[in-house]
Amino acid sequence: MPPRTLMLAVSRRMSHIADVARADALPPSLEAEITKQVFSDAAAGHILRELPDTEFLTVLKHTLAVAFRKSRVKAQDVVDLYVYAGDVLRSKGTPYRAQESDWEFEWVGDPKQHELTVQPALLALADPRLGGPRAEFEEALRKRRAGTPKDLEDAIDEAAKSVESILQVLHDELGVSLPAKRQLSSLFSNLIEKGPPGKIPPGYIDHLVLAAGGPRNLTSHGQGPTVREVPEELADASIASAATAITLLAHYLP
Repeated sequence: MPPRTLMLAVSRRMSHIADVARADALPPSLEAEITKQVFSDAAAGHILRELPDTEFLTVLKHTLAVAFRKSRVKAQDVVDLYVYAGDVLRSKGTPYRAQESDWEFEWVGDPKQHELTVQPALLALADPRLGGPRAEFEEALRKRRAGTPKDLEDAIDEAAKSVESILQVLHDELGVSLPAKRQLSSLFSNLIEKGPPGKIPPGYIDHLVLAAGGPRNLTSHGQGPTVREVPEELADASIASAATAITLLAHYLP
């Protein structure tokens, strides 16, 4: 079930606390209009049902955070709504999960795919030597969660950068001088050519390692007069490819 079904499930509870999410500095006339047109039960439900999935979750996140901070709704009610939303996301197989803090909702993609690719990569990136690659990979996940056209471009770019970074760490850990160009293909070729025998990845995994860099060709140049539409599935594939490469390359850290 897509998150839009979640919208229907929480819209009534959302409308109960929706007024808490208003900015305190709104002009009185505008605030009155918003109260009448937007934050009535019916209007709130219609708006929530029409919002794109990622924007709906952003509304829910900020509403929860403000409601909790302002203490204008019982703290336990806010917590219950967050837990409820998280349970629905998980039980219905949606590509989002509630995190355990800060009212955040993270993108995980297909749950099974996440379990097989993204989660092992995150475990590998727990190595303290991989702080840079981890920051970039986690940023790719955050950008994918945001889901705007620019965020999807950034998710592709950050995914590729995370693989470049782990290759640079491998160069350092194996005592190999970095090439002049720090691109994926150059980094991998240089490591294979100059790395110590028996300690480097085999050359035949090049397609697995370099896969995350392919979609970057779409996003690394100016888009011209029209907004470039990056397919969500392309961003998903880039993240999955980067995750596979990271998990594989981490095995060659000494």
